[in-house]
Amino acid sequence: MPERDRPSVLHSVADLVGRPVTKDQLLKAMVDRVKADLQAERGTLYLIDAETGDLVSRVAHLPELKEIRLGPGKGVAGYVAQTGESVRLPDAHQDARFFRGIDERTGFVTRSMLAVPVRDRTGAIRGVLQMLNRRSGEFTAEDEARSLELAAQVAEALELTSLRAAAGQAPGVFLDGPFNHIIGESPAMQALYERMLAAASTEATVLLRGESGTGKTLIARAIHDNSERHAGPLVHVDCVALPAGLIESELFGHERGAFTGADQRVPGKFERAEGGTLFLDEIGDLPLQLQGKLLRFLQDHTFERLGGRGALEADVRIISATHADLEAAVESGAYRRDLYYRLRVVELTVPPLRERGPRDIELLAEHFLGVYARRHRRSARALGPAALRRLQAQPWPGNVRELEHCIESAVVLCREDILDARHLSLPAGAPGPVPVADDIEAGYPVGTPLGQVEIDHIRRTLEACKGNRSEAAKLLGIGRNTLARKLRDE
Repeated sequence: MPERDRPSVLHSVADLVGRPVTKDQLLKAMVDRVKADLQAERGTLYLIDAETGDLVSRVAHLPELKEIRLGPGKGVAGYVAQTGESVRLPDAHQDARFFRGIDERTGFVTRSMLAVPVRDRTGAIRGVLQMLNRRSGEFTAEDEARSLELAAQVAEALELTSLRAAAGQAPGVFLDGPFNHIIGESPAMQALYERMLAAASTEATVLLRGESGTGKTLIARAIHDNSERHAGPLVHVDCVALPAGLIESELFGHERGAFTGADQRVPGKFERAEGGTLFLDEIGDLPLQLQGKLLRFLQDHTFERLGGRGALEADVRIISATHADLEAAVESGAYRRDLYYRLRVVELTVPPLRERGPRDIELLAEHFLGVYARRHRRSARALGPAALRRLQAQPWPGNVRELEHCIESAVVLCREDILDARHLSLPAGAPGPVPVADDIEAGYPVGTPLGQVEIDHIRRTLEACKGNRSEAAKLLGIGRNTLARKLRDE
């Protein structure tokens, strides 16, 4: 195929980079594109873990392994990551850098190999693109040049995902969270991720609980995008936004003559969601007279158009969401108990921002800063310490949505590289920053051994993070392994 006719990596994954698919799914699509272009039997995209320096890949054409993790400098890929040099081997087994362990575990036989660094526009190395066994002959110098072009395209695509690059010229990315564009690594979010992945792998009806602004719509989109229905439509219905007199027609459709002005048959949301997912937002506001019709659909997947005389079928999965107290509504008779139980086959609670901890606030703020700096063509590239402290001190009653709007406003107002506290549109009477530990108690007599001061500070930080070592390590600016070693050596 002539080079001008070859689709770029970014073009190939354009439909995925803005969606909350799993990062594995997105990265696999990139590897598939490169593998086809270079006529390789197998391909791997290694990302450098910014915290440990390991090369990590769950995106390989290796069905035998769930994940590959190589220590710094290990294997050909490790050599490429450390040196930034490309490696092309006509006979991999004749090179001392070749690591045989993966072939031994999978039964695959590597013959030839081509590995190139994945560099972003600043020149920093983010990963390694590795291809195995060209289907016809050996990898050529032209293949190597093409691989470097494709690796640059991969780096460009990575910049459009929510993978956070290490600062400056430091190598690697931060591998936090399994979903693209869903930000957070707190224990509450980790628990949510596990339940989301479980829900996405089934056809079960899902009920999302959580306050307004926590991201329930994004979670619903992620469950759909990572399910077997991902190629079908995701139809969103806001039950509280539809007038009571129109909601039945909107959901189930109507026949010609069903009411004044109904001059033609109109399909409803259930029909439009055929083969996909219907997301019923604010399901707690569904009128009582329509709850029975929804229950019927959940029981046998049939419904009737308004004014219709026959039952229709639809192959649709239901995901619903609410911030309302459905249990109280059931007890008061405002909500059908049988529908309530049908809706909550799988129940997921999206945590409020105030319960996710300071680290998640920082990650979300940095993510939104990058998004809106690009969108509004502003120079702001980082949060200043005072701005971060101010953000982390807020109760955020509007949750993630409120934080996002706050950061977008600040980015628009900021004309500098660093976004400072004065750019934040926050209440004047907002509380001051909550310290990690009492500053008075943190004082030490002159001459206190430095090691004692350090371990005491580590212990207090860990206690403030409720024992979460990952969060404590990030607050302290050290790796999790370093934190473990310091605790072990005390």
